[in-house]
Amino acid sequence: MNKYKKLMAITAMTAALGTSAFAASTGITDISNYWGKAAIQYFYNQHYISGTNGQFRPNEDITREGAAAIINNMIGEDSKVKTTNFSDVKGRWSERAIASLVDKQIMSGYSNGTFKPEQKITREEFAVIAYNYMTYKGMSTLEGAAPYADEAKISSWARQAVDALAAAGYMKGGNYNMFNPKQYVTRGEAVNVLYRILTGVKETTQSQDGLEAKAFKDIKDVYGSVKAFAADGIMYWQGDKLHIGVKDPKNKQKLADAIAADKDIPAESVYVQKSTYSYDDYKNLMAQAEKIYKATEATNATVSTEPDYLNEKVVLTVSSISKETQNNLNKALGSALRIVIQ
Repeated sequence: MNKYKKLMAITAMTAALGTSAFAASTGITDISNYWGKAAIQYFYNQHYISGTNGQFRPNEDITREGAAAIINNMIGEDSKVKTTNFSDVKGRWSERAIASLVDKQIMSGYSNGTFKPEQKITREEFAVIAYNYMTYKGMSTLEGAAPYADEAKISSWARQAVDALAAAGYMKGGNYNMFNPKQYVTRGEAVNVLYRILTGVKETTQSQDGLEAKAFKDIKDVYGSVKAFAADGIMYWQGDKLHIGVKDPKNKQKLADAIAADKDIPAESVYVQKSTYSYDDYKNLMAQAEKIYKATEATNATVSTEPDYLNEKVVLTVSSISKETQNNLNKALGSALRIVIQ
């Protein structure tokens, strides 16, 4: 791949990743069952990340200042860069890290003079930041990754970075070849992507396909068909663990028992959990959200929807939206909806 020009992270990154002080000498205590604990432990040992009272909270979403802090620790202290002109960063614990990454063109702020340090980061935004870090370090990059099923939903400014990280094997999509660009990145996921970049370890989906096939065999035994399961459950990947969400408590227990008894499925590789919505529910919620939006917005307005299984929401991405439409959507879908304007 020809060397890309540096891409600027231009939009969104809830809790900061780490603090200015390291966790107690006993280490991190809440990652023993986490799928990506090896990367987290490595970063902790290298002092790239820290915890609070021994807690890392890997499943919480990472923020812009959290990402800046961890990458700045990876690069090392830059004594030449100390302050920034962002109005919402002055005096924050993350000011030096933010100033350093902006100076190195790994991250950037907003046109209104803010950085939005506490804002969460989406997957496509993190891909851009990670790619900019690779470019800054002079790492070679590849191109030509197979397109994702939701390729059209990836913002134009992020496509080169997403492609580069996918081609290198550092950041892959989830089940059904979906990248889910508007979903937020968790603290644990962010560390694992950066760990792969740092060590050259690739993330593969070959074993995921095999595990899905084995899980679907048990699903068919419980439900009789995949169609019946679609009305009651969902399936998605988080790291290297396959999550199966089920609405009906009795079916959830039956499936959990079937998975546990299946000798072809490695222990703790599949997690059966309660889900508020099923595949069919998400499909209906997305259709409803688009219908409500189109009823009151301009015909040339851009709109797309995608499911966020991890946070149990439907993500509606639009180019613009009126107060009336927002009220209508909130009234109809409530907390099941997240609106992204870009």
